[in-house]
Amino acid sequence: MTSGSLQLPSLAIVAGGGAFPDLVADEARAGGTKVLAVRLSGHAEPLTLSRTDGIWARPEQLGHIFAYLRGQGVRDLVLIGRMRRPRIFDLRPDMTTLRLLPQILWPLCAGGDDALLRAVRKMLEGEGFRLHSAQSFITGFVADKGVMGLLVPDASASTDIALGMEAARAHGARDAGQAVIVLNGVVIGREGVDGTDVLIDAHGVAGAILVKMAKPQQDRALDLPSIGPDTIRRCAAKGFAGIAVEAGATLVANKKQVIDFANAHGLFLVGVT
Repeated sequence: MTSGSLQLPSLAIVAGGGAFPDLVADEARAGGTKVLAVRLSGHAEPLTLSRTDGIWARPEQLGHIFAYLRGQGVRDLVLIGRMRRPRIFDLRPDMTTLRLLPQILWPLCAGGDDALLRAVRKMLEGEGFRLHSAQSFITGFVADKGVMGLLVPDASASTDIALGMEAARAHGARDAGQAVIVLNGVVIGREGVDGTDVLIDAHGVAGAILVKMAKPQQDRALDLPSIGPDTIRRCAAKGFAGIAVEAGATLVANKKQVIDFANAHGLFLVGVT
């Protein structure tokens, strides 16, 4: 178990895609916590939490989800994993969701991700559940301060990183996204609702730097920025110079692999504050 991990009698992981749901499950189990899974259909991958008992459910099947959790006597939740923002016309809500929908309708239709997640937290707490941050369990997967690999950003890159940090914070304060791309003193791309992968694919060019920061106002129990091996692969394929993330506030999946990939592909990786 990672030192400092939260210990609970039981925990349900409400899971989207990516590596983090399984990382949280492993760390929680190592601390003696009984772990159950709510895998979100259309978001979680086929093997997500495959070693964990639980259910599959669409996000708008709140009646089914709540009945399962209450039947198991579980009140403590972690929401973690990659999710695409739902479109209201694609939802097929059950009766419980229809009852609760007014609480999240405005941020779902017109707000940013942070506004939506805050509304979701309030709704879940109103139903008697307690939300915990993923980093309460996976403390060892949070980005360190300073250079994390072999390559060190030069003076020009450091100037671009500082510009990117300022731009990312301003972008995040508008609840618009967590990441920007900087090249030669110019912000050439800002993350939208489609996420960091789309930002890299659409705006990545040789020599650019990806800068990813937590939104100043965001609920860190629900939505920390994250990177993983695929982030490194995508940036390397576009010829990026490096990646800067907010130290202490960015989750790094498979940290050793991420650092090894960055070294192998000639990218610097640095945690900034």
